[in-house]
Amino acid sequence: MSSESIQLSAFPEELLERVLAPCVLAGPERSASSRSLWHQHVAGSTPAATRGRLAPLLVCRLFRRIATPLFYHTIRLDSAEDLHALLAHAIRPYPFLASHIKHIHLGGIWAEGGELLSLCGSQLRLLDVSLDATLLCPALVGNVRDFDAEEFCEPLKDLTGLTDFVLAKPGSVYLTQPKARYVLAEIARAMMNWNQLVRLPFLLFLRH
Repeated sequence: MSSESIQLSAFPEELLERVLAPCVLAGPERSASSRSLWHQHVAGSTPAATRGRLAPLLVCRLFRRIATPLFYHTIRLDSAEDLHALLAHAIRPYPFLASHIKHIHLGGIWAEGGELLSLCGSQLRLLDVSLDATLLCPALVGNVRDFDAEEFCEPLKDLTGLTDFVLAKPGSVYLTQPKARYVLAEIARAMMNWNQLVRLPFLLFLRH
């Protein structure tokens, strides 16, 4: 038996990818914060689960190159602050990272969500979003434009690669509210371009 050690470079990259995938891929049930340790961010703000997922990317350049698309494959953003951090510290400085994003889980209808969707474009395969009823100025009455909703909905028509779309309604949101009505109408228009869609759990369950 040869005493020579097997070099990492001797393994096919396809095999390394399959080995790394269970360690790096994020499921929708876990935190999938997308800020990488080599991007500028606030020290100490990376969740423990994310640090665990990041570990393989920090081993060597080969692991980082293979695992980066896996790390960004699924993005879960539970707040507007999470979304802003992702864009500010990762996607805007390194726009190519958006090309790795295939699944997005959004906890609300936020203006910067439109920017993220626009950058992902037709390569996005799954979009899971929760309605919200945030009022920019509750004291105003009458027809008030909701720029968060408008900017979010603008790129929906360009998500032509979607195969799965999930729209959830939290218990605090009513379909009679202006923001919910606007978003539903824009989704209905955008769906005319979603020719690849095969799964549509549409307002079938509540989120709390």
